[in-house]
Amino acid sequence: MTTALIADDEPQLLEELQQLLGEAWPELEIVAQARNGTEARRLLDELRPDIAFLDIRMPGIDGLGLAQLAPPATRLVFVTAHAEHALAAFERAAVDYLHKPVTPARLAATVQRLQAAQPQRSDLRFLQAWTGNTMKLLDVDHLAALRSELRHTRALSQGGEQLLLRTSLGELQKELDPQLFWQIHRGSVVNARAIERIERRDDGELWVHLRGLAQALPVSRAHRGRFKGM
Repeated sequence: MTTALIADDEPQLLEELQQLLGEAWPELEIVAQARNGTEARRLLDELRPDIAFLDIRMPGIDGLGLAQLAPPATRLVFVTAHAEHALAAFERAAVDYLHKPVTPARLAATVQRLQAAQPQRSDLRFLQAWTGNTMKLLDVDHLAALRSELRHTRALSQGGEQLLLRTSLGELQKELDPQLFWQIHRGSVVNARAIERIERRDDGELWVHLRGLAQALPVSRAHRGRFKGM
């Protein structure tokens, strides 16, 4: 599923754009809203959405500044009432530029551009994992979770095995099916098919219990929305 972040310092416009996107692209998952540039930067780093809709004039870091800090794989759409920023937006390789107030017809054209520009993903079936100097192939269906370790990734299997992958978690996520592998924290991705239960503790925090793992993994606030109703 394609994911998106919306950043705007006007709450009403945030809600209006989310509603319009829901009508124009029902399959798009809005993973977060940000009301200033500082919050948007944190969410971009943590969630690494496929698309970011950025207001240009925001407190903290403006949209043009955020464009220089966003993950390389995140496609950008600028949304602003100030037409004079259009050239600067496209200089930052934006997919499109929306002028407020956003109309359904204009947003539909943006959605078409975004869908046409979606990268073709070939979902991984096996991972090359290492134990010492020995390499083995790990079937992704047997994974319980992936955890970031600097530029490498720790693979936790449903059989309790831990293996090192010489690839960053961010790179792996580009090739894994996002409908099956869910990010629950900045440095943690879980196999949805390995989830045994979700625990809500007394302090309100959510923890995911996975098949084959003795310890539960925490869910960050930014990712709790995925578990609503569970």
